[in-house]
Amino acid sequence: MARLTIDGSAIEVADGTSLFDACRLARGEALPHFCYHPDLSIAGVCRLCQVEVEGMPKLTIACNTTVREGMVVQTRSEKVRKASQQILEMHLINHPVDCPICDQAGECGLQNQYMDYGLYDSQVPQSEKVLKAKAQVIGPEVILDKERCVLCSRCVRFCNEVTKTGELGIFNRGDRAEIGVAPGRQLDNAYSVNTVDICPVGALTSRDFRFQKRVWMLKSTDSVCPGCATGCNVRVDHEAGRIYRLKPRRNAKVNGSWMCDEGRLTYKAVHAVDRLTEPLWHGQVVAWAEVKNHLARVGGGGFALVIGSAHQSLEELWLLRQVAGTAATSGGLAGSDTGKGDDILLSADRTPNRGGLAVAGLAEHSATELAALIRAARGAILVHGGDPAAAPEVAAALAGRDDVVYLGTHLGVTARAAALVLPGAMWAEKAGVFVNRQGRLQPFAQAVARPGNAREDWRVLVEMLPAGAPAAPTSLKALRAGAGAALAPTLDLDRLPQDGALPGGEA
Repeated sequence: MARLTIDGSAIEVADGTSLFDACRLARGEALPHFCYHPDLSIAGVCRLCQVEVEGMPKLTIACNTTVREGMVVQTRSEKVRKASQQILEMHLINHPVDCPICDQAGECGLQNQYMDYGLYDSQVPQSEKVLKAKAQVIGPEVILDKERCVLCSRCVRFCNEVTKTGELGIFNRGDRAEIGVAPGRQLDNAYSVNTVDICPVGALTSRDFRFQKRVWMLKSTDSVCPGCATGCNVRVDHEAGRIYRLKPRRNAKVNGSWMCDEGRLTYKAVHAVDRLTEPLWHGQVVAWAEVKNHLARVGGGGFALVIGSAHQSLEELWLLRQVAGTAATSGGLAGSDTGKGDDILLSADRTPNRGGLAVAGLAEHSATELAALIRAARGAILVHGGDPAAAPEVAAALAGRDDVVYLGTHLGVTARAAALVLPGAMWAEKAGVFVNRQGRLQPFAQAVARPGNAREDWRVLVEMLPAGAPAAPTSLKALRAGAGAALAPTLDLDRLPQDGALPGGEA
């Protein structure tokens, strides 16, 4: 351990800690910076994190300096402040003052640092600024504005170190230096929008989010990406019931600071035109007050087969087991919702909770096996989530049956085959727990309201509990208590940490 003094406060940190991180601990906030990023190599090019170290003749950058015993550091001295101001002026010499039209306004590092350290009269007339290309499409998801770039090189390092695709580089020298794609290339790797996240100014912007909403109008909710079994931690940015984007939320145990481009677009399904918003009886809209009668007609004698889905929360899967009672069960169609994975984050399993199916004891079946279960069912069938009838064999087995109940979110093949369709909630419209491919239980929270008359799935399932079943939960807290006691007795599902937890503790 090394003991040092930062801004008059004594602090003790592990040997080898960077002075940047030590200053963050001592100050309670990071030093001003553009190029530093905790999950990228040190570049030391922006020079903004300079600090004064006793015994050193000049200021030094904190990101590229490690602590040593007895070090005395000043981060808020007039000398440091003056240096930050001069560095900012250098960055702003050629930076356009287009904040009113820049999509980064509200979350621009340059804007924020200027308000903290700048506020001076520039000596450079706007007419003498070096002009560069603006609004260049450099890939399917990203647009580049070269004038706004401060050459921090974060995006270049990301493509070299994380995706190892190397599309971006810095070309030319001096004030003509600029970020660009290599000749004949475009920024089209599967993680390209992460360069937008880490761009400290508005040089790189997302084509999907660009000009959709001012960031200060958005509210944020912590959640988990439903796009695959990795379960990247995300932030859902929304306003007035509509989701505008997903941003990765740092979790060193799962996704670091990143997420894939495919996962970012999963929010679009929440607002899809084929969302189920009203209960349907043979295709006709009915009121929830009538649903109980229809349920009695279809499943009055209980269900003979209950089919779950890897898209539902762990609490819902546990409750589904209680609804099934002694009936036959299935976790849905084995091998459904799969794709090509990679060795970074994207899993071939494109469901968020196949791990939850295993924890809940619901085995998946092949299309042939599931069709056989359906044909063998001598009574009503409940399908909760997913779209197993997308498999022709399953669709053929369901055809002609008048006793199928579907609780789900979209008007897919299974919903069209069901007699009674009940609109449920998507992941962003409810709270729950997903079990990722590591076996980590991760909580997600409700971000937006459900559309139309859709309801939380667990409240619908409670109405289907058979007579003699244990007392029906009346709240999510009670539901989690029951599910936790049965499936994860070492954890409190209602108080899981935001970065999730493993049932057996961290390795």
